[in-house]
Amino acid sequence: MTRASFPFRARAHRGFSMVEFLVVAFILGVGLLGLTALMATNVRAASGGRQRDTAAYLAHEVMESLAADGRLTAQLRSNGQTAFAASYLLANAGADTPVVYSVKDAGGTARTTFDLDGRPSLDRAIFSVNWVRRTQNVVPAAASASMSAEVVVNVSWQESTTGTATTQKWLSFSRVIRY
Repeated sequence: MTRASFPFRARAHRGFSMVEFLVVAFILGVGLLGLTALMATNVRAASGGRQRDTAAYLAHEVMESLAADGRLTAQLRSNGQTAFAASYLLANAGADTPVVYSVKDAGGTARTTFDLDGRPSLDRAIFSVNWVRRTQNVVPAAASASMSAEVVVNVSWQESTTGTATTQKWLSFSRVIRY
């Protein structure tokens, strides 16, 4: 048998054509571009998740600080004290008046903005926190009786979206605190 009598067999060992290679390269390129876009979306979503976690942490810390302040105020009120120093936040807060939350940094300077880790910061500020004591028409029966009020803590920040655009985000927590 000569080579001419088996034409299909000789062609079977020649490899693949340039068209087949280009089709495979195109499919692989589209797949890699899709994977790159998926990774970019995942990184953006993870960054937003960290910011929401830090905002929740800050709101929780502020709420716990106000609750501790309320417990101390209630204890002083039960002992007959009716006037409170300016450091007692709940007792001195105006009803439905937003109060900007501030914390002293390591240098002793009061800061009203916080960084991505929830620490007071001016130069890497991302978050700002305020709180409000909601109006309640409840008057204690006696001057020494404790009071309660709903406290709302709001955390706001700028979250980056596609490109250089940013979106304002808010997270709010509410709790009834006795003071």
